[in-house]
Amino acid sequence: FAPIGLRLSELGPMATAFWRFVFALTGLFALAAMAPKSGRPQKLGPLVAAGVCFGLDLTLWHAALVHTTVINATMLSNMTPVLAAAGGWLFLRERVSWGFARGASVALGGAAVLTMSRIGAGAGGAVTSDALKGDALALFSAVWYAAYLVILRLGRRGVDVRAAMLVTTLASLPVAIIATIMTGERWLPHTTQGWLVLIGLGVIVHMGGQGLIAYGVGRLPIALSTVILWVQPVAAAALGWAWYGEALGPLAFVGAALLLAGVWIVQRERRGARRRSKRRGGSAGGDG
Repeated sequence: FAPIGLRLSELGPMATAFWRFVFALTGLFALAAMAPKSGRPQKLGPLVAAGVCFGLDLTLWHAALVHTTVINATMLSNMTPVLAAAGGWLFLRERVSWGFARGASVALGGAAVLTMSRIGAGAGGAVTSDALKGDALALFSAVWYAAYLVILRLGRRGVDVRAAMLVTTLASLPVAIIATIMTGERWLPHTTQGWLVLIGLGVIVHMGGQGLIAYGVGRLPIALSTVILWVQPVAAAALGWAWYGEALGPLAFVGAALLLAGVWIVQRERRGARRRSKRRGGSAGGDG
């Protein structure tokens, strides 16, 4: 629902990101206060770095949504599993099984087909330079999103998700402030509906959606987490079609079907690994 909220916002993309963080923080302070002391971060560095990466990701993605379609921006910004898997292998020593690699390859192929079916296309399907600019911004945001997820996985070890979300959101806020000042966007919406959209983005999308992602990243291998997140662009494609008439062609449906099939294969491999681990008396998965 994040791209829908941005489209409904009365403000520019950077100011919208700023208020998303602000309204999320009001609830996150209360939630973090309820976190046990044992779950509070001892070192803030990794979480602050993750927050800055997320701020860069979100501002670039918001800018992309102004120029291109919901599906293009969401799909390209989620081209993170390969980068995140590499980061997980390099920094977290997380291995990737062949079964997972097969499923991820199918999902990656589907993502590529879905992306290429829409690359450079506006709402009417015509290729435009403005849409290509938006696609490039969304693709660049994927690098920061991958960095955010890998660093968050590192920083979440032993840290309660409520405390982690508070620190990362506080670190994201200055990025949105600087971006809003640089673009000269106005800061305040004109109507009650405009405020409600911003509150929804902060509470439902950021606290709820992004909070659940942060929780899951702390309990699953990073590569698995990012492949599962590929469900997002499929849902965004359906919402973009329903709300804005951003219709998908036959090739896009093939890509979406392959993508979901790949996610299913990965999940099946995950369940199989858990069963094999239980038979051996071990534990498969992340730190939870």
